[in-house]
Amino acid sequence: MSSIIETKGITKLYGKTRAVDEVSINVNQGDIYGLIGKNGAGKTTLMKLLLGLAVPKSGTVKLFGGADLSRSRKRIGSLIEAPALYKNQTAFENMKRFSYFAPATDDEIKSILTFVGLGNTGWKRAGQFSLGMKQRLGIAIALLGRPDVLILDEPVNGLDPAGIKEIRDVILELNSKGVTFLISSHLLDELGKIATRYGIMANGRLVEEISAAQVEEECRGCLKVVTDDSFKAFNTLAAWRRDIKAEVYGNELQIKSPVEDSSVVASLLVNAGVRVYELKAENVGLENFFIERLGR
Repeated sequence: MSSIIETKGITKLYGKTRAVDEVSINVNQGDIYGLIGKNGAGKTTLMKLLLGLAVPKSGTVKLFGGADLSRSRKRIGSLIEAPALYKNQTAFENMKRFSYFAPATDDEIKSILTFVGLGNTGWKRAGQFSLGMKQRLGIAIALLGRPDVLILDEPVNGLDPAGIKEIRDVILELNSKGVTFLISSHLLDELGKIATRYGIMANGRLVEEISAAQVEEECRGCLKVVTDDSFKAFNTLAAWRRDIKAEVYGNELQIKSPVEDSSVVASLLVNAGVRVYELKAENVGLENFFIERLGR
């Protein structure tokens, strides 16, 4: 699968602060790449670097496999932070203004507005739009010029469940037509419904890149064991099964390897002098999965 966006060691400084610190990411053709991180992690700055809205201190950016960034960026549509709209103008008039930068006929503009669900807004001004309508108009503007890639910064931030679903449906429909996405979001469960790959950022650095299939495998489930000595419990189980996958969180041990009979685990620990306070099977939530990695 060909790489659409590739950075190597890209760094951006604001004073002495490393907003983006030697980040190397790869977004492949057809991806819905979810960029995850706390506020201030560097997600928006990274997107601005890709779009040429900020200049890196060091590192390289390659788009569509080439080094001609000015030409390649014309194939990318974007919505960074909040859409910049002309509040006293209609959806069509807003699109018409932006079409001077990414040429489109009136029929094409109307077709895009219909696609994002704004085809019947008539003379209603953008300043009277709901937050969801404004976000959809921002995406419609990003679609001018028929981009191959869309970079969306928090596209569902502040939306109600209906608005979130509308944006999600638009993203999935465009992706089915071959559009590649790079999306940042705090709504992990929502992003989990559409993302094919993830990049996890913390303090300006890329912690990990991981596929949605790998995340699903990690979150599939575990056996939770609460004891008075989690490290002794871990060593006891590791001696029992060398291939066992388990992680320690304080006084809690999460066994991620399949265990057919949990009573065997309890007996092993008790016989080793470990007190078992709780033992139960549970799923690892997507939120907990990412929070653990963001804390690394």
